[in-house]
Amino acid sequence: MVDLKLLCPGGNFTNVGSLLAHGLARGGLPRGSTVSAVTGTPYAELASNGPDLVREGRYQVAITTPAWHLAGREGLRTLACFAHDDQLVLAVRKEFGVASLHDVRDRRLPLKISMPTRESGHPAATALEQIFSLYGFTVADLESWGGRILHDRPKYPNLPESVPVDPSFDAVFDEAVMTWRWKRISETYDLDYLPIEEDVLARCAELGMRPGVLRKGRLRGVERDVPTIDFSGWVLYCAEDLPDGIARMVLEALDEQKDQISARFTGPTAAMTSPIDMRGLPLDPPVPLHPGAAAFYEEKGYL
Repeated sequence: MVDLKLLCPGGNFTNVGSLLAHGLARGGLPRGSTVSAVTGTPYAELASNGPDLVREGRYQVAITTPAWHLAGREGLRTLACFAHDDQLVLAVRKEFGVASLHDVRDRRLPLKISMPTRESGHPAATALEQIFSLYGFTVADLESWGGRILHDRPKYPNLPESVPVDPSFDAVFDEAVMTWRWKRISETYDLDYLPIEEDVLARCAELGMRPGVLRKGRLRGVERDVPTIDFSGWVLYCAEDLPDGIARMVLEALDEQKDQISARFTGPTAAMTSPIDMRGLPLDPPVPLHPGAAAFYEEKGYL
C-alpha cells in the first residue's frame, strides 16, 4: 500500500491537487492505497516551508510559487512547471510623484502600503523587505516616518466582489498581477509603477530572486516595460528519492486530468495563464527533473 500526500497550500493549488488525487486514485496504485491533497494555514507559510516538509518526508509531492523559490535547493526534483505569468508590482498613487523607491527613502514618505506581511510567511513579503533594504530603508523606517503596512490583502483576490484594497492606501506592493484585484485597483486609481533599478535587480539575483518585466499595457497606466522581480511559475515537485514509479503515476494522473484542471482556470484573470500543455511542463525546471518524470516525458514524446 502507498500513503501519498500532496501539499497544496492555497485555493489554486488545492484545485490542482484535488484533481491530481482523483486521477491517482483511479490509476495504478496498489489496492488499499490512499491519496490526499492537503492544505492548511497560513497558505503562504506552508508554501514557503514546503521544500523542507517534502525533504523531511511529511509530504511526497507539493506545489509552490514562484519557481525561483526552489532554485538551488538540495534534495528536491521537479515534476512539472505550469504556465503562470506573474510579476511583483510596485504601484504608488500618482499624487505622490514617486519615480523610484529611492524617492521613498530620500523623502521619508509616510506611505500606507498594502503588501503581504511578514507574519503571513508569503515570499513576496520576504522579497519586499530585502528590496527595501537594498534601497536603504526598512519597514521600521517607514513606520517611523508615519507610514504603516495595511492588513487589507483580500482572502480571495481573484473574486470580482472582493474589496481589492483599503481605500486609504498610498501604495500597493504585491504580486498576483493577473488577478481581479490588480485589474480593479489599476482601473479605479491613477498609479505610478516603479521600476527596480538594474543594480538592485543584480543584487536581488544574488539573493535568488529572478528578474522580470511588468510589460507595457499589462495594467492600466503601465505605459512602458517596467523592470521588476518575476513571480512566475507554479512548480509541482518532490523529494529526489521519490520512487520513479510514483513520479510516473503522478504525471499520468496529470495527463489524464489536464483538461479538467485547465477548465478551472479560464478567463482574462486566470491564475494559470494558459491551459496545460504537456510539452511545456518539463521546460525550465528550477531544480532538475525527477528521473521518473524525465522518462515519462521522453516516452510520451513530450520532451
